[in-house]
Amino acid sequence: MRLFLAIDLPAKVKKSLAEQIEHLKKEYADFAWVDEKNFHLTLHFFGEADDVKKIKDMLKTATYDQFHFHLYSYNIGMFINHKITVYLGFKREKKLESLVENIKNHLKIFDSLKFIPHLTVAQYRIPSKQQYFVIKKNLSQQNIEIDFSVKKIVLFQSIIAGKIPVYKKLASFPLL
Repeated sequence: MRLFLAIDLPAKVKKSLAEQIEHLKKEYADFAWVDEKNFHLTLHFFGEADDVKKIKDMLKTATYDQFHFHLYSYNIGMFINHKITVYLGFKREKKLESLVENIKNHLKIFDSLKFIPHLTVAQYRIPSKQQYFVIKKNLSQQNIEIDFSVKKIVLFQSIIAGKIPVYKKLASFPLL
């Protein structure tokens, strides 16, 4: 089973975000835009995992004393890996950072990657340098604003079926 842990956005916030990026979807019609129902902030990607019960038990322990918090969008930008990823960034939230660190400790995940909260909205092939700078400048001028309370985190199964993945909720973990 392909699993990831995430913050699932409230339906009203997903709708607001979809409306705010609609003009970008028209302008960059060739991009692979994330479907509104799949908007989420990934906290940890497990990849293929067999022992779902063990992961659920460890997550239950890791989240039992963690507090809820509020997230505020900060900017829209992009980064390059094997393709470009357009994302919505969020302001720093110490409770979220503590939650992610606590989860990593309980799951015995020791990596040097710094957690940066972001929500992927689109992906695209790597453009030419000129295209990259034009896209980057255009995105930096966008004002996308969402905010919401995070009162639980969700363990999802990612099912690859065609172009749009299906995310199935396996378990929710409430925050204090």
